[in-house]
This record gives sequence, structure tokens and C-alpha cells, in this order.
Amino acid sequence: MGHFATGVTVMTTGAGGRLHGMTVSAFASVSLQPPLILVGVEHSTLMHRLLAEPGGFAVNMLSERGEATSRFFADNARLDGPEFREGSYRMGVTGSPILLEATAYLEARIHSTHEAGDHTVVVGEVIALEVVTEDEPLLFYRGGYRRLNG
Repeated sequence: MGHFATGVTVMTTGAGGRLHGMTVSAFASVSLQPPLILVGVEHSTLMHRLLAEPGGFAVNMLSERGEATSRFFADNARLDGPEFREGSYRMGVTGSPILLEATAYLEARIHSTHEAGDHTVVVGEVIALEVVTEDEPLLFYRGGYRRLNG
């Protein structure tokens, strides 16, 4: 699968009263009517447990300058302290943190879930979205971060 380039995103939620985020690469558009997206969430993660609570989630698309943010939200050591610095986010309509450095974001309510091996495929109905900047995206390809050349 490493030969397929993906955009780098950080999924966030405020479900269960805890602000939490994690880097995800399994993210895709599913439908335009209604607007549906999917995210793959590993069963062993805190995100998986929190999404069982009422609420929604956000998907923050990172720009080419977002590598440090992606690495932070991929590192389990972040769970030992606050995950969000004051002034680095705002709260969205779903109660999920929106990263101020995101080039774009969307917010969704859970539409359905589907078990798939060691992950749950979470299908979300988009209820809000915004393109914040036209910055180039951060990509992940063959085990490393990449940028568009152009």
C-alpha cells in the first residue's frame, strides 16, 4: 500500500468530553449526495473508543508545512498530556477541535460504521467544511512525507 500517495490528515473529536486527535491516512470521499466521507480507525486506539460516544468528528487537512503536527498526532506519547496547545485550535460545530494550521477541514456526524479487520471504517455525513488556504498539501508516500513538486 506504500506505493499509493495519500494526503495527510488529523482526525479530531471532542466526544466523551475529551479533546483528542490522531493522524490518519485512510480518508476518502464516498458520496456527494448526501456528502459522505470515510475514515479508517484502528480498534486499539483511543479515537475508536471515543467515537462510540455521542458527538462527531473533524478531519483537518495538513499543508506541506504540517509534518511536525502529523508526527505529533501519530505519537502515542502525546496521550500523557494535553494534546492541544491553547491558541492552536478552535472548536467546531460538532464540538471537535479545528486545527488553525489546517489548509482545509470538514466536520461530520457518524452515518454508519463497518468492521474491517483490525479497523472500523467510519462513514461520516459532512455537516460543515471550509477551505482555509490554497497551500499545497502534505503527502505520505513509500513510508515518508512528501510535497508536490510544481
